[in-house]
Amino acid sequence: MLFYTCILQMQYLKKNNVSLLKAMRNFIAPIIVVLLILLLPGRMPGMGYGNGILSNDTTGVLRTKKSNEFSIAIDSTLGYSEKYMRAGLIYDVNTNTIVWQKQMKTQVPIASLTKMMVALITIEDIKAGVIDWKTPVKVTKEASLVMDSRVFLKEGAIVTVEDLFEAAMIRSGNDAAFLLAQWGCGTEDYFVQRMNEKAQELGMKNTRFWNSNGLPGIQKGNKDNYSTAEDLLILAREALKHPEYIEISSREKETIHNGYNQLEYENRNKLVKYYKNEIDGLKTGYTKNAKTCIVATSKRCDHRVISIVLGVESSTTRNDIAVNMFNNYYKSIGLGVLGQELEPVVDDECTEETTENGSN
Repeated sequence: MLFYTCILQMQYLKKNNVSLLKAMRNFIAPIIVVLLILLLPGRMPGMGYGNGILSNDTTGVLRTKKSNEFSIAIDSTLGYSEKYMRAGLIYDVNTNTIVWQKQMKTQVPIASLTKMMVALITIEDIKAGVIDWKTPVKVTKEASLVMDSRVFLKEGAIVTVEDLFEAAMIRSGNDAAFLLAQWGCGTEDYFVQRMNEKAQELGMKNTRFWNSNGLPGIQKGNKDNYSTAEDLLILAREALKHPEYIEISSREKETIHNGYNQLEYENRNKLVKYYKNEIDGLKTGYTKNAKTCIVATSKRCDHRVISIVLGVESSTTRNDIAVNMFNNYYKSIGLGVLGQELEPVVDDECTEETTENGSN
């Protein structure tokens, strides 16, 4: 059959005076391109097409100044092309230093990064003895009607605080975050008021919440929840004080009970899968106005770094930027890159260094 097809093809070329070279270009070349696409292996974030890759030259002079509770020591070589994101920063937890930033005081929509505050207040209530991880919660009609990213909570079903927390942080369930808020204070509005009070208490002066899940504010006639890279850094640092927070946000996937079914969901933050045991949090977000964003945390050789990336067109580019932030900064301080095994001598050096710095 294949031989017969080839004969017909040759006769067609001869009849229409088509050269062999032109035939290869028109018929064979597209087939080769398709085969290459199908056969080439997938890639991990940060291993791709150069979007947002940091400079490998890390010899730039640091410009140091104080800002609130943390230092700013900007390395001018750790810069990104302006077009890739609205705002962001790189923060070294061990040295309490911001080493790169772009528009970190600029207010931008934050989408589901909102759920970081819901999670923080929930954990604080648990530690205060107000509630427990196993406290039962009845699903309300309002929660069951929340749309977009959700775990399909059913009205009247009974779930636990732990179920809702995992659903909000791993699946980014809007219905779960709403129910945590509504149940926690009687109404979502009261809980949101508490979120704003907590933000002010922490010193997040340029942040405002209108709802508990980050959905576009237009649904209630309000604005989108907004914050800054600087304020989100304050929130991330507070989250790091709670090991349970990081343990849950680092899970690659989780089986979540929604009151009727056990449903397995992968973490919306794919970086915890690709860089297991190194990237362990915290939260991703997306809306049309906010675009894609992430507050990512990594711990390599007991040296923790936070990367915040806001307002990127696609999740692929966002992930590339976050990973390259980690890789280039770790490389600049002699700790290699994510996924790379450290040489024994480097291990010894980093052990001494983290002892001095008091690693988090």
